[in-house]
Amino acid sequence: MDIPLILAQAFWFMIPAYVANPTAVLFGGGKPMDSGLHLKDGRRLLGDGKTWRGFAGGIFSGMLIGSTQHLSASFAGAGQFAFGSPFQAAFLIFLLPCGALLGDILGSFIKRRAGIERGAKTPGLDQYDFLIGAIILLLAFQTGWFLRIYVLDGAIIGLIFIVLITPPLHRAVNVLGYRLGKKDVPW
Repeated sequence: MDIPLILAQAFWFMIPAYVANPTAVLFGGGKPMDSGLHLKDGRRLLGDGKTWRGFAGGIFSGMLIGSTQHLSASFAGAGQFAFGSPFQAAFLIFLLPCGALLGDILGSFIKRRAGIERGAKTPGLDQYDFLIGAIILLLAFQTGWFLRIYVLDGAIIGLIFIVLITPPLHRAVNVLGYRLGKKDVPW
């Protein structure tokens, strides 16, 4: 078991999901995904923070980064860092950012139902909603790949690594977004 390789792969393959979440904020603005819809509880479905432009921009950014990663690994002869065959790579490179943003949207939905205002701290949910979304889509549509990269033959160490580094990475990116004036709060 090559632990440094397992950890490197675990992080490398999750980068498109990690990129999608903050770049959605950079591209955000415009029409909210929920069009201002309020549910029976009187609260917004999602809120103004989830926009179509942010969703598309986040997916595009994650796919751009993932494509760059895949092509770089392929041309460098580092097949263990390529996402697979061209078709599988394209699918994975779409699933990761899409799942991340769907997880983030679900997190907003849960927060609105719980009466938590946009920008309020929600420990756990804030740090993991996007990661859970990416993992769920991978499990649903690329089960074998997910198990090989994140579970089997000791790869579970990589999944544990991802779970442990996500909160500090999330915090660092949010502080940066706050300092750049792209976020109202640094969490």
